[in-house]
Amino acid sequence: METQILGRLRKSWIAMIVLILLASGCFGGGSGEERSQGETPTGTSSPEADGEPFEYPMKGTPELTLMTEFSDMGTPNRGAIDQEYEKRTGIAIRHLGGVPMQDTKFSYLLASGNLPDIFLNNWLGYPGGPEKAIEQGYILPLNDVIDRYAPNFKRALEQHPEIDKMVKTDSGIYYAFPFIRSESERVYGGPIVRMDWLDELGLAVPTTIDEWHGMLKAFKEKKGASAPVTFRTLFLGERTAGFAGAFGVMGNFYVKDGKVTYGYLEPGYRDYLATMSRWYKEGLIDKDFAVLDLETVDKKLTSGNSGATIGWHSYIEKYNLASQMNDSGARYVAAPYPTLAEGAIPEFGQLDNAYAGTSSAAIKATTKQLEAAVRWLDYAYSEEGSLLNTYGIEGVTYTMENGAPVYTDLVVENPEGLSSDQVMLQYAHQTNFPMIQRNAQLEWKFEETNQALDIWRNTKHENYLLPPITPTPEEANELSALMSGISEYVNDAELRIILGVDPITAYDDMVKQLRQLGIERVLEIKQEAYERYINR
Repeated sequence: METQILGRLRKSWIAMIVLILLASGCFGGGSGEERSQGETPTGTSSPEADGEPFEYPMKGTPELTLMTEFSDMGTPNRGAIDQEYEKRTGIAIRHLGGVPMQDTKFSYLLASGNLPDIFLNNWLGYPGGPEKAIEQGYILPLNDVIDRYAPNFKRALEQHPEIDKMVKTDSGIYYAFPFIRSESERVYGGPIVRMDWLDELGLAVPTTIDEWHGMLKAFKEKKGASAPVTFRTLFLGERTAGFAGAFGVMGNFYVKDGKVTYGYLEPGYRDYLATMSRWYKEGLIDKDFAVLDLETVDKKLTSGNSGATIGWHSYIEKYNLASQMNDSGARYVAAPYPTLAEGAIPEFGQLDNAYAGTSSAAIKATTKQLEAAVRWLDYAYSEEGSLLNTYGIEGVTYTMENGAPVYTDLVVENPEGLSSDQVMLQYAHQTNFPMIQRNAQLEWKFEETNQALDIWRNTKHENYLLPPITPTPEEANELSALMSGISEYVNDAELRIILGVDPITAYDDMVKQLRQLGIERVLEIKQEAYERYINR
């Protein structure tokens, strides 16, 4: 079984995607040599260069093309939020699906020259960095166009210098309209367990690694769970998100005592891998975890095959709704990130930077609709746009009471049994969209969902967070070349140890190989970029 999993993974890592969806001209615009450059109100109107004020909706109903980084989302349906956005801005959007930056199709897209007018992606991850994408003529530097057409965004940067610091390069170039998470939404995931099983077995919600081990054994032996804990391989950016923090490490880059650190090199990571390998051998971890998708994880959690996972707080709502509808009696709750010692606070959990780079909107350098693109993006940073993206449409998903928005029963007591987030996906952007999120919590139907974030926030992760650094184009090119080999190697080596294909002693060889592959140079580059960021 382990050999089959590894084989499938290797194929997925090296497979060349030959699907060409780039029919000539399908994204509009030219191939990218000339750059067009191209002030808005404090709200909905602003003086133009010719003295005429701008007001939404924009005249002429210009049409823009847009792509995102989420290939699994496909081409979005034209829902209520899209219709409302077009009505308010006067700008039509043609959605073209998604292409992740690491996908081979992203390179084909660049080579074709037929980029969309607006491209939501993580431009921090562009090979060579965002300044390289500008230098190569793919996307626009935004400093001038922000001054000309984006007064709402400009005002936000002036009012929030901490955000301004995050969303530009070391040389002061703005390259995208960012998605900024609110403080309340920076934590959104963690361990989830079946409370009804714990009650039946006389067990408390686990807080330590030993308690997790005992709980999972009980789930297997007394509840017949074929996969006591199940999760997606790369959930929350790394498969270690749920348990590695107990060992004082994280399988990624972070800052420790002012130094950029790679968790895989830390001694605690060896202890973590040894524990996961032992759990896998005992049949406590889903034997198929390396190749699972979300739909399969959901089925295992709601069918009784699994009793725990790592997921978003909305999963708790989704699973409890399913239990209520089918009268299964299952009850899902958040569990804290585990530690080794009882009563300790975990070093790591899940925590995003307010600006993590994802879902940031760059504008095609050769767009023929520059002003329309900037006006459409700038609307999200206005008061009206912020309300729409957060609460949806007034009178439909919220009403104003005593000067504050309050969700309607369509959201909190949906007649079709939909969860709050499922409803709001139709009427608001809320997340994964260029905007500054408000500190507004959805009113979830189940108290277990409302409690989850406070449970998961109890970590020391903030002390280790690496900010959104921007290496120079030369540094970014070197990083890209080095990390390509490092990432593939470490993913394979880690998986082989967990699956038991290699013994835990192979970890020492993994560390040696990482040094040979250049991890120390990677840390040197990131350290220099981190120090430049601190001094911005």
